[in-house]
Amino acid sequence: MFPNPHPFAVAHRRHPHPLARAGRWTAACTLGAVAALALTACGGGSSDANPPLASKPLAEACAAYASTALPHGAKVTRTELRKAEGTLPDVCIVRGQIVSSPESTINWAVELPTLTQWNGKTLTIGGGGFDGFIPTDDPWYQQLVGPSANPYVKISSDSGHRIRGFAWGKSDVALRNHAFDANHFVLEVGTAIATEFYGKRPTRRYHMGHSNGGRSGLISTQKYPKDYDGVVAMEPAIAQQAHQVNLGPTVLRHIFKSRDNWMSPAKIALYAKAEVAACDDLDGLKDGIIGNIEACNYVPTDLLCQGADNDSCLTAGQIESIRLIYSDHKTPVTLSRGAVGYPRYGRGGASTSDWQSYMFGTSFDTPDSFNHMAVTEAARLVEGNPNANILTHDPTQYQAQYSRLAEMIDGTDPDIAAFADNGGKLLIWYGLGDTCVSLYRTAEYFDTVKQRLGASKVQTFARMVTSPSNGHDLDGVGTEPRSIDLLAAMDAWVEKGVAPDKLVATKFAPGTTTPVAQRPVCEYPQFPRYNGTGDPSKAESFTCSAT
Repeated sequence: MFPNPHPFAVAHRRHPHPLARAGRWTAACTLGAVAALALTACGGGSSDANPPLASKPLAEACAAYASTALPHGAKVTRTELRKAEGTLPDVCIVRGQIVSSPESTINWAVELPTLTQWNGKTLTIGGGGFDGFIPTDDPWYQQLVGPSANPYVKISSDSGHRIRGFAWGKSDVALRNHAFDANHFVLEVGTAIATEFYGKRPTRRYHMGHSNGGRSGLISTQKYPKDYDGVVAMEPAIAQQAHQVNLGPTVLRHIFKSRDNWMSPAKIALYAKAEVAACDDLDGLKDGIIGNIEACNYVPTDLLCQGADNDSCLTAGQIESIRLIYSDHKTPVTLSRGAVGYPRYGRGGASTSDWQSYMFGTSFDTPDSFNHMAVTEAARLVEGNPNANILTHDPTQYQAQYSRLAEMIDGTDPDIAAFADNGGKLLIWYGLGDTCVSLYRTAEYFDTVKQRLGASKVQTFARMVTSPSNGHDLDGVGTEPRSIDLLAAMDAWVEKGVAPDKLVATKFAPGTTTPVAQRPVCEYPQFPRYNGTGDPSKAESFTCSAT
């Protein structure tokens, strides 16, 4: 959804703005220096007599690339060669803009690997939070898609603004770009560039994103069903205004109303340890992972302070904060498709970085959690007041303003039949401990898709899978989400018809690549249940179960 990450995201708080890392890119070339070389070697096809531009050494081809015929009025502003770094290979980066209106300019980037490395496919990488940056410039997002993405032409954009907050939301054009148009436009630009550069059109086009980037991929299946052959949506923030409208007056207002309600890292750790102790073995194995989250009903009344407040106990206000985190929220504001309310969060988030990053932040006096920031930014936008405060903001007084935003941004239309009928595949992944974007909101949406299209049809093209004890920032005591090659799984599904039903997630020894545990990645609402026998570090010792 939003941030310095969005209801939904991640990247903005942990990473400096991509522009601050500009020094790592080399060999920038302005169009003016290469205009004379134009399109002579990069048409829609190629032959021995007219080889594609990419047949030249990458540095030479990159410097020579130019185009004056890109769709949507896109203009190339420069090209640059990024030398290999870590797991990333040499690529030519083509940068440019689409000026949609005076209020919204889409800045985009297309990464072109060498001709010999290119697999003939494109990958659009979605952003995070409120967007406002180019994901392919951010190492976190390059790590998200992983090394298997390196043979792809990678495409991304800032979604039409460079402001990290939500002030741009007053423009309908900026909203449309952020919601769904920017990715669509830039996909067509990237497809044209790849065709010119390599002399052949891409054979497959995929989208992969997390949080707001997951939402942007998911909404493409609803708005532009022919754009992608496959969409990987990780913890998609599909109902951002529902998040803002419902969390603000409930859990967040309670937390920041009194210091006695706010939880420090020590308090969070105290509760996390107790929650694990109470619920760890509900999945058949005591391993520090809360797998069976639906059976976990622990309420920390045993931790209530009997005397002075200290780090070994919880105040009544802190226990109420925890209750609210695990409660459904229902502010009487109707949003897109008649939606009212926002569901609870899944168990296990306290054992990840989520409770501090997204709920409590690092300071009571100067709130800096992502959820607090997202709710505040939305309140300021709808009120037209830069000093709006969640302690006093009443969303019920701004029904029309919130509805306008939700109607544009929400990715909750269940009619994705056209995407399915076009051969598209959809893979949704969630960490069950996510305390930014509610797992249950997306599960509700996925149920409406099954109701609309029929469960049997949905099973032919879509899956929603989960991993326990992982949070929105992809960390936690569970297995490591990046160990699941979701992109490779999607490609195998599209190309070979192999459904992602046997995915395995791995946990590594800290700071190493040594595997110490594996778990099956189960289709929601199932979770990995230990069989009672067998090596507990092996995935085959677990069965996906709903109870």
